[in-house]
Amino acid sequence: MLRVRTIHGVRALVAFAAAVATAPAVDAQPAAVGPVPTSGRVIEVEVPAPALEGNLLETATVQRAAIYLPPSYDREPQRRYPVVYLLHGIFDRYEVWLDHFGVPTILDRLIAADEIPELIVVMPNGGNRYGGGFYRDSPVSGDWGSYIAGDLVSYTDGNLRTLAERGARAIVGHSMGGYGAIHLAMVRPEVFSVVWAMSPCCLAAMDDFGFGNQAWKTAARAQSPADVAALLEAGDFYPVAALGVAAAFTPDPEKPPLYVDFPFELVRGETVLDEAAYDAYLDGLPLRQARASRDALRSLAGLALDVGLGDQFLHIPTGTLALSEVLGRERVPHLLDVYDGDHRMQVGERLERRILPWVGERLLIE
Repeated sequence: MLRVRTIHGVRALVAFAAAVATAPAVDAQPAAVGPVPTSGRVIEVEVPAPALEGNLLETATVQRAAIYLPPSYDREPQRRYPVVYLLHGIFDRYEVWLDHFGVPTILDRLIAADEIPELIVVMPNGGNRYGGGFYRDSPVSGDWGSYIAGDLVSYTDGNLRTLAERGARAIVGHSMGGYGAIHLAMVRPEVFSVVWAMSPCCLAAMDDFGFGNQAWKTAARAQSPADVAALLEAGDFYPVAALGVAAAFTPDPEKPPLYVDFPFELVRGETVLDEAAYDAYLDGLPLRQARASRDALRSLAGLALDVGLGDQFLHIPTGTLALSEVLGRERVPHLLDVYDGDHRMQVGERLERRILPWVGERLLIE
């Protein structure tokens, strides 16, 4: 199947033939002739996702992704490149990096200015019917962590000319993706060497991520997929996001049709915590995992967290600052980048001016 996508004036031709899956890592085509290209190109691919098999939310086991190939990729067929994996937030899809934040154009400018090395950027999908799988392994929402760190990395290394080693891989994410970047750094440290978490959600059960939020009560009252669809139709974000959190952090395959459990009960309309279940839930959040994961985090070539103090999601500034404090106590080297901004408005600007140059400096290059 041939697909054409136009990205910032570049027409990217993508062949989805069976041969792609078994293509050698080194391209066989001769070097192109003509003017030296100054822009990269974006291909959109279909990635087998066996890690998602058996999920109970009917998420497809073939996932789409966009991949930025740098300007020299077609001209230098023996050259290999470091890779940045870019994880989106809840209720987004990978297209947000292309159509909203303009990542390919940003990469072209940075490469042309010699502010980053030429690199491949992989932008996967991480969404499902509850908004997202939080890049965690779950018997309900699927093994999203294993998909990113396993299936997707293997596909990329097997089909593109990558530097297929940890030192040449970075993971960057925003919001849910920021959480995912930190989580994967903790549980799969052998895969990625550089991590930047942008406005990471879900680090600690604080403020609007605590169970005092009315959204948890609304989510707990949902009884069917139709109820979930009605919430989405009404634009009620938080209860559906809460279901996504529960499916990823407290899944229960024995509780159809929503397959989630909550560490509380509703008693006369109020949340009453189950102390043992709540404690187990807290154990799954990065604030409590930092100590056990300190050796993994210390092994990174770079770890950074950022947060805008005007973030609309109140738990993100408090959770990010709290995690940084814990990392400091555990002597985990990291950068905490605090700025004047909100959750989303400065994402593209910060990628260009701050994040991608910092990441690029720490990646192994050929």
